[in-house]
Amino acid sequence: MVLFGFASCSANLSLKAQNDGSVKTDFTADMGAYLSQALEGISANMGGGKDIINAASLKKAFTGSDFTGVSANVPNKQTVIVSGTIVPLKQQKTFKGVKTSSFVKCEDNKLTLTLSPALLQGFYNSMGQDDRTYLDLFMAPIFTGEKMTQAEYKELVASVYGQELADDMQKGKIVITLTVPDGKSIKNSGAKIGQSKASKNSKRLSFSIPMLEFLTLQTEKTAFISW
Repeated sequence: MVLFGFASCSANLSLKAQNDGSVKTDFTADMGAYLSQALEGISANMGGGKDIINAASLKKAFTGSDFTGVSANVPNKQTVIVSGTIVPLKQQKTFKGVKTSSFVKCEDNKLTLTLSPALLQGFYNSMGQDDRTYLDLFMAPIFTGEKMTQAEYKELVASVYGQELADDMQKGKIVITLTVPDGKSIKNSGAKIGQSKASKNSKRLSFSIPMLEFLTLQTEKTAFISW
């Protein structure tokens, strides 16, 4: 969910801890007009009459994972909506060589999100070729492991897909929200997110990461709330 959704023009990820230790996850991505047009053209060139991103393939990607009750919807060519629940930590297992708790961990009244180049590259490398098709289109350093500045990556995108898409991605951002279980309030929170600023109230902590910064991520970003 994180990889597919964050490789877009803008995205929102909501992680809400549950009283049983599970985490309700809701994700929405806006591909933007230029990216959706590019994907439509690539899908046509690939043949088969099937969009690269579709509800069936998104749901299939979570088969056997720590996500339950997964629903996926692609209401139009620009929007992707996925939701599901991460099972409690004690029920989790390694999926394709990766542990969900490496990214999202809910334990001892604390919800933690971790994003790092090593984790994301490891998950990308564990994916099958079909699952990587969409991500490969971005040539993003966060997946390839190549060191590249945001300006260099934007120039690469512009040279392959056009300046309009590169500009769209520069304007885009990922908004992430961590929320405590119903009936609880935040006792402590923290965020190691570089220059991004976090905001919070008694129930949730939110912050955003510019899209180009995420796709060229070179340092770990973490955030947590406890109750």
